[in-house]
Amino acid sequence: MSFLEESWEEREEKIYKNIFGDIGTDIYPLSIEIFNRMNSDAVDPRWLTHGVFKCPPNENRKTWAYITSGMSNPWETEVPEEYSGLGVEFLMETSKEEMWAIEVLQTLMAYNLLLAAGKMGNFPPLDYGNRVPLALSETIKTMMFVHPLNFPESFSLQSGEVDILQVVGITPAELEAAKLSSSEEVKEKIINFTGGLLTSKERVSIV
Repeated sequence: MSFLEESWEEREEKIYKNIFGDIGTDIYPLSIEIFNRMNSDAVDPRWLTHGVFKCPPNENRKTWAYITSGMSNPWETEVPEEYSGLGVEFLMETSKEEMWAIEVLQTLMAYNLLLAAGKMGNFPPLDYGNRVPLALSETIKTMMFVHPLNFPESFSLQSGEVDILQVVGITPAELEAAKLSSSEEVKEKIINFTGGLLTSKERVSIV
């Protein structure tokens, strides 16, 4: 087994199952269509092996969790580095099973891969505090990246560290508040009002 395969297996078979429990039997992979919607004229075939796992509630968690897999693959090296691959995976949490959560994470992951490859202008990959326009409903218009609340902020693979960036949907008023203060401050307000970092199409604004 190659260094890449060992790291890949470690993430999905050991780390993810320790953190999320049941990760389901299938991964929901990226497709050419997702990249086409972003007007990308060049798709690395390796990106199509990336996807999202849907993790049902368990004895430790009442929520559904969705976690990306692939951005932390060490494609370009055979030795450990500080960060594995892009050094990130994205997480979303919902109160019930929601297929749109998979689509949101697929879109954000594809966007991040294009950013990292320099195909979306001179912008860095997504990180904590970033806010990306992506409408779920009339009230939830933006996805905000924050440190997780009920999950580890990072995990270690033999190939390097990986940060978990939790994605939470926010309202236009919350977006304006984040611009005036910070994403972290809005995150804390959401937690104080709702008790967590669930993404919901119906959530009312807390500012």
